Amino acid sequence: MRPAIKKAAWLVGVGALLMIGPPFAGSAEAASGDLAPQCVGVFKTSAVTAPAVRSVQVHHDAHTDATFFFSSTREGAVRMMMTSTDLEMEKTVYPDGRFQIVVQTGDDQTSVVGAPGTLEVERRNHGREHLDVARAGDEEWLRTKVLLAGSKAMRRFRTLAYNLDTRTLQTPAGAAVLMSDAILGLLDGDVGAIRRLGQQIRAARQARTRPVALGQEFLNCYKKYAEAVTAALDEYLQCSSQYWLYDPRQWLCELDWLLKAESAWFQFIACSGIPLRVE
Repeated sequence: MRPAIKKAAWLVGVGALLMIGPPFAGSAEAASGDLAPQCVGVFKTSAVTAPAVRSVQVHHDAHTDATFFFSSTREGAVRMMMTSTDLEMEKTVYPDGRFQIVVQTGDDQTSVVGAPGTLEVERRNHGREHLDVARAGDEEWLRTKVLLAGSKAMRRFRTLAYNLDTRTLQTPAGAAVLMSDAILGLLDGDVGAIRRLGQQIRAARQARTRPVALGQEFLNCYKKYAEAVTAALDEYLQCSSQYWLYDPRQWLCELDWLLKAESAWFQFIACSGIPLRVE
């Protein structure tokens, strides 16, 4: 190749690099900056991996103005965070069903921790109750109810759960809220809360409803969740039938169902393919 031609080709190559350089530099700067949470809808995300974000917005319930975010912990749990006006909720669930629920509005904060055989309820600045469910009598349950009686955060959360849009109920966000509402209802003295929720999930499974916003793959995940919860419900009904109507030991059957249902919810998240950033 003649020297003049070589020189011309070299100049053209350098010019092309200078022209494409700035866009790549801009992309690098954008990638290194803070990114707002990405809305990915209420069904399984695509195969394209989204940039790492503090948490992933997976659903917004317009009826209650509640927005739900999901992440995972270094201990292997799934964490859901919800915000709605001045109400906040955080729920952490482990693969074996152990859970922690925290609801807060203003200075009022209430938390519930569940593990095999035990429930621990705490209301900030008001006290804590530890329930050994197999041994707790009416007095222990009554003290827990009194502790929760003045919780504004719990009342607002239960009101939100009641008013969720029906399109939210078969999403991981809606399932988490309904389960948490049943737990708080149980502690607040609503003895039918657990059984009503189990029957509600059973009815939804049998009705084979298909919300417009959900894809078939996502509905298959909900079906597996509902099957696991209703199977655990049958075990609960069999367990509770062994006790006298007012025997406090039957609460152990309900706690066992709760842990199995929460474990099923953990698998619901895994099946749904929601992208989770490790905190």
